[in-house]
Amino acid sequence: MWRDSWNNFGYTPYNPFWGRTDQEDDGREANDFYRVFVNGEYIGDKLSVAQGDGGSHAVQDYLESRGFSGYDFKTEDRDVHIHAEDRSQLEDIKRHLSVYLSIR
Repeated sequence: MWRDSWNNFGYTPYNPFWGRTDQEDDGREANDFYRVFVNGEYIGDKLSVAQGDGGSHAVQDYLESRGFSGYDFKTEDRDVHIHAEDRSQLEDIKRHLSVYLSIR
């Protein structure tokens, strides 16, 4: 049987010199992220910076720290949905989140 030495049949073995290649150095999986939507519009991905950083609730904590209130916050699987009625607040939330998600 032919063996693909580059793919190793999808299994990533532990290497004592480099560690596992499918995890980042801090122990979190490489796919720890949340997609953030405001009123159905995709804003960006919230990456988990470290273990225990709050995950999806870090987005809500950030908005509250900036003085935003009166919006609906819902998490579904890996999606964060924020719904705001006030038009001026909506644009401010989008702008703040796009900056926040780009630096995180």
